[in-house]
Amino acid sequence: MKIIAHRGNKRYTPENTMAAFISASTYPIDGIEFDLQWTKDKVPVVIHDPAIDRTTNGRGPVRDFTLKELKQFDAGSFFHEQFRGEKIPSFTEVLEWAANFSFDLHVELKQQTALPEHFVKSCLTEIENFKVAHRIIISSFHHSYLSEVKRQNPEIQTAFLTKVPIFRVASYAKKVQADAIHIRHSFQASRYYRKWTKKGLPVRAYNVHRERDAKRCARLNADGIITNDPRLMTELFKNK
Repeated sequence: MKIIAHRGNKRYTPENTMAAFISASTYPIDGIEFDLQWTKDKVPVVIHDPAIDRTTNGRGPVRDFTLKELKQFDAGSFFHEQFRGEKIPSFTEVLEWAANFSFDLHVELKQQTALPEHFVKSCLTEIENFKVAHRIIISSFHHSYLSEVKRQNPEIQTAFLTKVPIFRVASYAKKVQADAIHIRHSFQASRYYRKWTKKGLPVRAYNVHRERDAKRCARLNADGIITNDPRLMTELFKNK
């Protein structure tokens, strides 16, 4: 079962920062998950929320700032003073750094208020420039983005994100052009993992932070887990 670090090593470092990704890479992980938003000057940047308030010392929507303006804000001290000075990374910075590794990059596209096809295009252009399409899995809660990804680059793997099980999942995945399912882990959802896997749809469960939940996912043939604690999970599954 694959171990995917959620927003980097989120439990021990400030999420979606280079510090979080570098820390996660010290464990035998299979992938790193992170989120992309769009700046005022149409640059994909790595941050979860549509606003910078929660994870920086600034305030306002990401879309109201250029990349240069976003770089003025501190994205580490909200977590701990030792991370003061961390910045919001651009997608380019993460791809440059990730070139030194072989793990997959799970890229969640966050909903944008306008020009979704151009947002998708800007993200795919970065991927193509770095020649890492074979290592990318694009996911989104906004499933129309997945069809747009496939329209622009059919080779890139996609996954639809959902918080709850979906009826007739195989036909739905085909409709939105998803190659896999990323679902919020719960006891109810986990009852479907083996069934979906048999239909040829890899299941990757997120919100898996406890040992007992991870072991249940493994028993039910989940392809991977997306976890805040890659240290615990790699110790559990990799260091044997």
